[in-house]
Amino acid sequence: MVSLIPVAETALPGSRRSRRSTGAVLLRVALIAAALYLALPLLATVAFSLATVWSRTIVPEGFTFDWYNAAIADDRFWPTTIRTLQATTAAAIISPLLVVPALLMVHLRAPRWKPWLEFLSIVPWALPGVVLALAMIRAYISPFNVSRPGLLILTYVLLSLPFMFRSIDAALSAIDARTLSEAAQMLGAGWFDIGRRVLLPGIMPGLMSGILLIAALGAGEYALASLMAGSGWKTFPIYQAQAQSVDGRIASALAVIGLFYTLVVSLSLLFIAGRNQNRGGTAGLPIAANK
Repeated sequence: MVSLIPVAETALPGSRRSRRSTGAVLLRVALIAAALYLALPLLATVAFSLATVWSRTIVPEGFTFDWYNAAIADDRFWPTTIRTLQATTAAAIISPLLVVPALLMVHLRAPRWKPWLEFLSIVPWALPGVVLALAMIRAYISPFNVSRPGLLILTYVLLSLPFMFRSIDAALSAIDARTLSEAAQMLGAGWFDIGRRVLLPGIMPGLMSGILLIAALGAGEYALASLMAGSGWKTFPIYQAQAQSVDGRIASALAVIGLFYTLVVSLSLLFIAGRNQNRGGTAGLPIAANK
């Protein structure tokens, strides 16, 4: 009996190592499967946008850039792209102007109202896009003849409200905005300096995340743009849907262009957020030195 105890003790670490190695292998297999699941549709879209013929073989029979040239050379490409940029830029400006002051008030002055604000921010997302579009048309366009492009921008703001709210709320909670503001006030800082040098650098990553989601929403939202703006103010998703009826390869080329646009916006926002965070990393410390 005594001689078996060391054997059991020495066998235990080996079994733990085998379990860890098995768990590591399963984790790698799961990650590879998830990566393939996410990458294959994108790779198939890119391949189809470059294919000359792809109907009888597993891979395309040839590759060409003619579908990209046809998509860009179309008279509808640049007007719809510019309108989409205008709508997303306007929504990206209006949404933070509505969300940031409300969240600052809740975090700094009235935390008991936060659950109600969270509920209100979720309401637009709970409504289907078609229902929301028809409701906006019935409430504003029919009786008051409100500008359809302007109302589409405001609808983008409503749809992006949950994303913007969650992103900025998480950023304010992470930096403990109330404690930092009280500490800055004790050091003699005014509210302008607190907002510019303490709060704004802290919420910049969340703000950039919300703007990125607005850009992705504007680049891919078809139902709202079709119902609210229609043929009088076509956006990029409407042009993409119309191209689908002409040739699926042109529509695939437009989808890849839209993905590239989202990638460029993402990298630009990450760069801006990184620069502002580096500048604000030590900006909030010597506030009292300015007095």
